[in-house]
Amino acid sequence: MNSKSTWLKIGLISGILVGITLFHYLTAPYEVEHHAVHRRLYYLPLVLASFWFGIKGAAVVSLSTIAIYFPFEIQRWRGDFHNFDTLLEAGLFVFVALTLGYLSERERKAHAARVEAEKLAAIGKAVSEIAHDMKSPLVAIGGFANQVFRKLSGDESSQKKLQVVLQETKKLEEMVKDMLEFGRPLELHRSRASLNDLVTETLEVAKPIAGKAGVELKTDLDKSLPLLELDVSRMGKVLMNLVVNAVEASESHKEVMVRTRSSKLQVLLEIEDQGHGISEEDRDHVFQPFFSRKKGGTGLGLANVKKIVEAHGGKITFHSKANQGTTFVISLPAQ
Repeated sequence: MNSKSTWLKIGLISGILVGITLFHYLTAPYEVEHHAVHRRLYYLPLVLASFWFGIKGAAVVSLSTIAIYFPFEIQRWRGDFHNFDTLLEAGLFVFVALTLGYLSERERKAHAARVEAEKLAAIGKAVSEIAHDMKSPLVAIGGFANQVFRKLSGDESSQKKLQVVLQETKKLEEMVKDMLEFGRPLELHRSRASLNDLVTETLEVAKPIAGKAGVELKTDLDKSLPLLELDVSRMGKVLMNLVVNAVEASESHKEVMVRTRSSKLQVLLEIEDQGHGISEEDRDHVFQPFFSRKKGGTGLGLANVKKIVEAHGGKITFHSKANQGTTFVISLPAQ
C-alpha cells in the first residue's frame, strides 16, 4: 500500500467519522430514533479500517469513535436504561472492532503466504529446469578440462589458464547444485538428534574457514536442550551456511557466537556476527531467491535455509544493527 493511497483511506475514514458525529451533535437530543441510526453508522468506518489496516486500524477507529461520541452522551446523561444500553453498545463496538481487525489481518497474512508460496513454486520450477539443462554441459566441460590439464604437465602457462577454467566450472556446478536444491520439493529424513552436537560438529568443519579469515568461533550452548526430530544432514547445511555467512560478514580479529536456548515450546539457535549489519533497504529481501550482496553469490543460500527451517516446522528471523552485526535466530518446535 503506497503512502498516497494510505492517506486517502485515512482521510475517507476520518471524514466519515466526523460526518456521523456532526449528525449526532446537530440532531435534537429528543430525536432518539435518529441518534440510534447514527450510532449504527459508526460501523461503516470501523469495517473499512478493519479491512484496510487490520487490528491496529480497528482499534484506533473504535477508540476515536468513543472519544468523539461520548461527550455528546455525557451531555444527555440521565442514568436510566438508555444510558446503560449505550454503554453496552460501546463495549460491543470495541469487541466487534477487535474481532474484525484480527480476522482481516489473519486473512491478509494467509493471502500473502499463499501468493508467496505460489511465486516460489513457479520460481523453483523454472530454476530446476534451467539447472537440469546446465548440469550436463558443465560436467562435460569439467571432465574434458581435467583431462587436458593432466596432459599439459610441462606447460605452466596453459595449466594456469585451465586452472581458472576448472575453478569457474566448479563455481557454476555449486550454483547448479543450489538451484536444484531450491527447485525440488523437500523430503526430510528425520531422526532424534542433539542440536548441540550438530553445532559442535559443524563448527569443527567451519574452523579452517574462520581461521583463514581471522575470525574466532565461540559457543554458548544450553545443556538442558531436548533431543529434536531433525533431518541432520539438511540442518547441518543450514547451520554451515549461516556460520560461513557470519564469518564472511565479520572483520579479522572479530568473533562469531553460536548460542542455543530452550523453553517448554521451542528451541532457539542463534548465530551472531560482528559485521557491519544489513542495510535497511536490504532487510525485506534477505530471504528472497537470487538476492545477494556477496560477490559471486547465487542468492539461493538463505532462500534454501528458510525452506529447510520451515519444513521442520520452524521459523527463521534476524535482527541487525548498523556497524554492530547481525543475529540470525532459528526457532524450532521443542516437541
